[in-house]
Amino acid sequence: MLLSAAAPGARDRVACPGGMKKIEGGVFWVGTDYDMDEAPRHQWAVKSFCMDETEVTVAAYQACVQEGKCEATHKQGGCTAHAKQDLSKHPVNCVDWNQADAACKAWGKRLPGEHEWEFAACGGPERRRFSWGADDPEGRSCYNKPSTCPVGSYAAGAFGLHDMSGNLWEWTGSWFGSYPDEPETGSLKVYRGGSYSRRYPRWMRTGLRNRFKPGEFGAHLGFRCAADLAGIGCPEGTVANGSACDIPGVKKPAPRGPGWTPPGTASAVVDTAPPVVSRDPRFDADCEKYKPGRPVCYSVKGGQFAERQKIGGGRGCVNRDVGIGYNSICCPQ
Repeated sequence: MLLSAAAPGARDRVACPGGMKKIEGGVFWVGTDYDMDEAPRHQWAVKSFCMDETEVTVAAYQACVQEGKCEATHKQGGCTAHAKQDLSKHPVNCVDWNQADAACKAWGKRLPGEHEWEFAACGGPERRRFSWGADDPEGRSCYNKPSTCPVGSYAAGAFGLHDMSGNLWEWTGSWFGSYPDEPETGSLKVYRGGSYSRRYPRWMRTGLRNRFKPGEFGAHLGFRCAADLAGIGCPEGTVANGSACDIPGVKKPAPRGPGWTPPGTASAVVDTAPPVVSRDPRFDADCEKYKPGRPVCYSVKGGQFAERQKIGGGRGCVNRDVGIGYNSICCPQ
């Protein structure tokens, strides 16, 4: 598991600093057997560590910038650090992975590994669907909103952490790759957690994976930091294997490969046929309400995600929703 290097002396920490919660390590189930990004389902052991109670705020990040230890955030529409109004208590966004990594290091911390992040979000062995439990996000998360919310606006979820589901997606220290391993290298970094702008509960699931190139950024994406504790070994019942922990008697499943199909299905998840576009008037009203100027809904099914994106963009459309093998798009008349 490749994580950002901690600042000198950080591994001597015997207790979590203020503003962080201790995440008691253990073994938990990760992934599913029906989603190509989340398969195969497997067990993973996580050592105890510390995690920021909230996402990094605009105030905290701007202070780091003023001290000369952090770079100014990128600037585009919706960036909280560049808003005209006071958003100092909101999570900072528009930071790329390199900026988030550097900020955590400047504070003697690091970005959490992907499995660490999920363990903290889902309550470890509890395997919560959302950080607070199984109930839908409405009223429990900064979700389906026009903008970010002040951190901690909603009740804490697993391990006393706020906004692990919603407000902003969060960078992790891990490269994106096929489960069950965390690759040592790659081209895309994992981010997790869902954002304020998502309108469907499934985007708040603690197991959902997403990724960006390290230099990419957006108004939907921020971060929180993790920290090591001195003298912490592997969870009970597991054994050390370098920096990782193995579970005796449990064989890791093989990563999914080309042509992988979910159990019980006959066709591959990766569709080689070109996408098919069809009118879907069921969601015209939804498009008209949430995507002004694009009141006509189409469904784009099959093919690769990039192909479906190209079709929508070429028509001047935007995504209403996306899923495995389909895009629901809102288009001009």
